Amino acid sequence: MKTQGYLAKILCVAIVVGLAGCSQQKDDDITKIERLQSFLQKQRGPVWGIEYRVMPPDVIAISSRTIKEVSEITQQVRPDGKISLPLIGEVFVAGMTPQQIRQEIGTAAKRYYKKVDITVYVVEYNSQQIFVFGEVALPGPMPWTGTDTLLDVMARTQPTRLAWPEKIKVIRSTRPARGGYLPEQTDDEQCAAVEEQDILNPQGAQELVIDLKAMVESGDMSHNVMLQPDDVIYVPPNPFAAAGLALQKVLFPTQQATSLIAAPARIDNDAYLHWKYRDRYYNTGAE
Repeated sequence: MKTQGYLAKILCVAIVVGLAGCSQQKDDDITKIERLQSFLQKQRGPVWGIEYRVMPPDVIAISSRTIKEVSEITQQVRPDGKISLPLIGEVFVAGMTPQQIRQEIGTAAKRYYKKVDITVYVVEYNSQQIFVFGEVALPGPMPWTGTDTLLDVMARTQPTRLAWPEKIKVIRSTRPARGGYLPEQTDDEQCAAVEEQDILNPQGAQELVIDLKAMVESGDMSHNVMLQPDDVIYVPPNPFAAAGLALQKVLFPTQQATSLIAAPARIDNDAYLHWKYRDRYYNTGAE
């Protein structure tokens, strides 16, 4: 009888643990879905639904069939947000869409011409960027064009053999991404807020972990999210690479000093190759 009682207790404990495990797995799945939903558009499409707004140092081109002074002109937006045009003078364009810039130039041109025909388009997307860090061949900023997906960026930057493709992070700040901001909460209050909303990381940013390997090998594009300006993509080292890098710091500390001495020349060379590759890529795309 005692044996049967013990078996019954063990069976009850096993059932409770199993139910708890199922509940935890269900909660984890719900959290993953919430994280993904925070990155997806309400109606998925080939481009973001937001209009591109010109900022320094973007480059715009202006053409006109009726106003020869501004026909076939290319202008880079100055740090003060203005461009300078013949006859018309200075025009403030920062924060405007190409359509709004066209209207602004057209209004100024009506002082000299009765019929105004202006076309404005962006030729260099320099102000809004995506940032890629970690184990990739071409880390750093790259222009945001409004059509960039995670797969696009990974194909350009090329994860290395040290990368962990199953754990790629896309981090999207919900606070101002430039210029910094003053924290409004204490660390304890931030932690409490994060516990209530699991789709945010401890810094209050949206964070999504994506399996690039599944995307490439099986064609699972459910996580091939459209990227936004100032998104950060981090490609972490795989566990073996991370252990090796940590061991290298312990066993070969002098190698770091040697690397620092050789760094300037290597950086110059890497930067040259990086920009050469990017120029070739975007020029080919433009053609």
